Amino acid sequence: MPRPLKVFRAHLGFYDSVVAAPSQKAALAAWGASPREFAQGFARVTTDTAAVEAALAQPGVVLRRPAGSKGAFKAEPDAPRAPKLTAAQKRHAADAKLQGQRKAREVERRAKREEARREAAAKAELADIEAEEAKLRARRMKLQKSFKPHAVKS
Repeated sequence: MPRPLKVFRAHLGFYDSVVAAPSQKAALAAWGASPREFAQGFARVTTDTAAVEAALAQPGVVLRRPAGSKGAFKAEPDAPRAPKLTAAQKRHAADAKLQGQRKAREVERRAKREEARREAAAKAELADIEAEEAKLRARRMKLQKSFKPHAVKS
């Protein structure tokens, strides 16, 4: 005669889970858990009517629900909800966002200053080149005048 089923409940990871099994060993095998789960108090026999009904409807199948929720136990559980942020966590996130924006503005200001510096350096170099060209033109004209007074071109 088969052994009567018991419903075992465990909190494993992000989920509360139940399974209808004849023994603790069978429940642990269904969960794929360590034999210490019962000794450490993470798993136990449950008498919760909703959990018992769901587990006995599908014996041997591990049913889960997000930890701490009041939803139904399912073979394919709902995703667990993210925890709500505390006021301190919200402040920290806002401060981090502001700091990131400040850094971005500072990087942009530095880039603009560097661009302006490069542009000023390029303008100064172009002015130097123009001055050198003017000196060379004057020198060429002087030489041309000394050798060919009638063939002066600018």
